[in-house]
Amino acid sequence: MEQKTLSVVERKEFKKGPAKQLRSEGKIPAVVYGHTEPLHISVDAREFSRKFKVVSENTIINLELGDKHLEVLVKDIQEDIVTDTVKHIDFYEIEKGKTLKTHIPIHLEGSPVGVKEGGLLEHKLGELEVECLPKDLPELIVVDVTDLAMGHSIHVSDLAISEGVKVLNTETQTVVVITAPKGTEVEEETEEEEE
Repeated sequence: MEQKTLSVVERKEFKKGPAKQLRSEGKIPAVVYGHTEPLHISVDAREFSRKFKVVSENTIINLELGDKHLEVLVKDIQEDIVTDTVKHIDFYEIEKGKTLKTHIPIHLEGSPVGVKEGGLLEHKLGELEVECLPKDLPELIVVDVTDLAMGHSIHVSDLAISEGVKVLNTETQTVVVITAPKGTEVEEETEEEEE
């Protein structure tokens, strides 16, 4: 998995006033949690938005703090929906050789047969909860739905998961299903009653 690097600066003051001042200087206040004391840092807003168009829980980021390097995952981002800016970031430090729990996005690929026949594709599960070593962390789970017919579904147990990755969702959980349009079921029942 590709790792991205981000330069950060440690901050000594973490009240509202200094945080507001940081934001006005084009910085994002952030904190790193994990197996040590919380570390308060600031991130350059322009660098963050340039490098991370989309941030998910499974993106390993290498934080450069002087000569110190921390491998982290983004656990939470607070955004201002009015100004479309990031207000605060919570990072979680990962330990090499220790398993971590996180979520992996599920990406559907292909044009299902059932949709071509008039069915509706319902994407029921958007991400998988997994446990694995940081080195085994997949970027995403790709599910080919090309052969999925009307009334058929794909469950967690049907997914191809790489070795070293333990899925924490129940195996019977539905990932995607092709359902018949609502009117279709009613018409079929009416035809049966007439016969």
